[in-house]
Amino acid sequence: MKAMTISAFFIALLAFTSEKKLAGRWESKRSEKGNITGVVFKEDGSFEGYINKKPFVSGNYELQDSTFSFTDNGCNGAKGIYIIHFFSNNDSIRFEPVEDTCAERNAGMSRLILGRIKK
Repeated sequence: MKAMTISAFFIALLAFTSEKKLAGRWESKRSEKGNITGVVFKEDGSFEGYINKKPFVSGNYELQDSTFSFTDNGCNGAKGIYIIHFFSNNDSIRFEPVEDTCAERNAGMSRLILGRIKK
């Protein structure tokens, strides 16, 4: 019984920390055209995306293990599902498409690499 309680605690802790691990501000490096893409993931499951500090997308997300799913105010409400890869001490992320019928969003997400912005 004690081992089962400890196991349940660690599973719950991992589930909670994955959401916490994503919360915060993330930005790309400057592109060849000089643009910086960024996203603020909030702990309530919402997000806001911007290019050069100007908002361009918002929506809601869910992260379970490494599966990142979301809907935004573009792509006619189509849901995107990606595998999220944390790397470089969990300070960088990239997305691997699983299912996304929005071709333009899929192309952008597939090449996007973001780094955590620390305060």
